[in-house]
Amino acid sequence: MHRRLRWPDSLFTRLLLVQGLVVASAVLIFGLMLTMERNTLLARPYIALWAEPMGRLVRMPVGAPPVPVFDLPLGLRRESGPPEGGGFLITRAPAARAARTELALHGLQLEAVWLTPHWEGVTLWMGVRPAGGELAWVSASGLSALPSWSFRLSLGTALLLLLIAAISRYFVRRVTQPLAQLHQRMQGHARTGVASPPTVVRAAKLPPELRAMDQAYTQLAERLARNERERALLLAGVSHDLRSPLARIRLAAEMLPETADNAGGVAAVTRNVDQADRLIASFLEFVRAGTQPMEEAVEASAVVRQAVAGFNRPAAELCVRAPDVLVLQRANTLLLDRLVVNLVDNALKHGGTPVFVELFGDGEHLQLNVADAGPGLPAGGAERLLEAFARGDTSRGVPGFGLGLAIVHQIVTRLEGRLAFHHSPAAGHQVQVRLPLTR
Repeated sequence: MHRRLRWPDSLFTRLLLVQGLVVASAVLIFGLMLTMERNTLLARPYIALWAEPMGRLVRMPVGAPPVPVFDLPLGLRRESGPPEGGGFLITRAPAARAARTELALHGLQLEAVWLTPHWEGVTLWMGVRPAGGELAWVSASGLSALPSWSFRLSLGTALLLLLIAAISRYFVRRVTQPLAQLHQRMQGHARTGVASPPTVVRAAKLPPELRAMDQAYTQLAERLARNERERALLLAGVSHDLRSPLARIRLAAEMLPETADNAGGVAAVTRNVDQADRLIASFLEFVRAGTQPMEEAVEASAVVRQAVAGFNRPAAELCVRAPDVLVLQRANTLLLDRLVVNLVDNALKHGGTPVFVELFGDGEHLQLNVADAGPGLPAGGAERLLEAFARGDTSRGVPGFGLGLAIVHQIVTRLEGRLAFHHSPAAGHQVQVRLPLTR
């Protein structure tokens, strides 16, 4: 199958195309106006020279020999009627009106004028009625005053269009290049969560609107980064400060005398303290997912196998398939481990066994698939469940804090990968993580 060629759709090509259309329209309109004015100025002098031989020709029969006149190598020819192949009726054109006025001074009435273009030039057809006579048709070919195309005109027009295109491309590029760089910064920020420094070229020469856009985005990116740092510090500080009083509460509960009256209360206190401690651990994981450095070369196969083995489930419930060695550059071992653990934990809690974990690479990307036999995510709820503390309707009775997929999404974003969810009756629910092996 042949691939269809697609015109590159961008702001640069659109602006360049619009400028080209404007210039072409201006050249066309200017050329038409120039030709009309030129022909109008030359019409009366030429007709004054043609009037006397034309008056003789219209009284001759059709097929009479051409009558030689000024500036017509083939002369004026007597015709049987208007052009059969059609053409342009220019009776109301300014040049035709000037010719009508001049012929009227010589006793001839010009009733219709046609212009027919052809490869050799153009031919002028005139319907003329002498005083007291019938309408007769006369043609004139090869007239230098009539519009025609030449090699010099073609060359000059082509050079002019090339010059205009080069100038337009230069100025359009000066406008669109900073926008393209700003777009790349935004894409990188959305993909990695880290804003790159401004790289706009010749900022002092840019229009004020573009400078304002770049400065506004830079301020927004700095504010988002500051908010993210403050949120991480807040979560980490609160989590750390809460663990000490929780530990004291648990210790105090465990040191109470063991009696039938307080056994239930002690168990409830211990259970709630354990749940709060797990929530704090989730907070810390969420913070670490956004702050851990990405500088390691991680052997992904070993990390995946170790993470799956930590669940201590039989092969009938949880199995893994991975290559012997698959190295992920510029990553973090702890984050990759949390990615696998959270996906498998979600599959076991909210899905159904058996759970299959598959890891493979294609030379450019690493792909991790975690499939389970569960019903999948709620309809249209995938994006919402990637937010922190969001939980699906089917998981209300299952322990959890709504941070598992949020941590997964944050890790995938930092690794510049893609996260996708698929569900089918035959294959069940599947989560796919695709990461670049090198960045």
